[in-house]
Amino acid sequence: MTSLRLTDDARRDLADIRAYTLGMHGRTQADRYMRVLREGLKTLRQHPAIGYPVEDIHPGYRCYQISFHRVFYKIFDDAIAVVAILHQSQLPESQFEERGFTDPNSPPEKDQT
Repeated sequence: MTSLRLTDDARRDLADIRAYTLGMHGRTQADRYMRVLREGLKTLRQHPAIGYPVEDIHPGYRCYQISFHRVFYKIFDDAIAVVAILHQSQLPESQFEERGFTDPNSPPEKDQT
């Protein structure tokens, strides 16, 4: 099975999503939503081509919607590299620019699943 690896930015995105949901909706909802995201990431791991290409944002990348968030990722031979997890209202182009995004030539080292 293909491994799923999150960049530091993607890990920060998950932490920010949890913190926001916790602050706005409480612990129960935060836990529930994080489970939804984890299940969606498992589905992505099992079916890497499930997302749609986003060549206009960055060549070679795909996007997969999980509830209110979009997962931006790139498929490598042995892994899926998740580079960002953004709310559907966020513009990915501006987020990538703000982060100083650079295309990784290989996935992060650690498997995240």
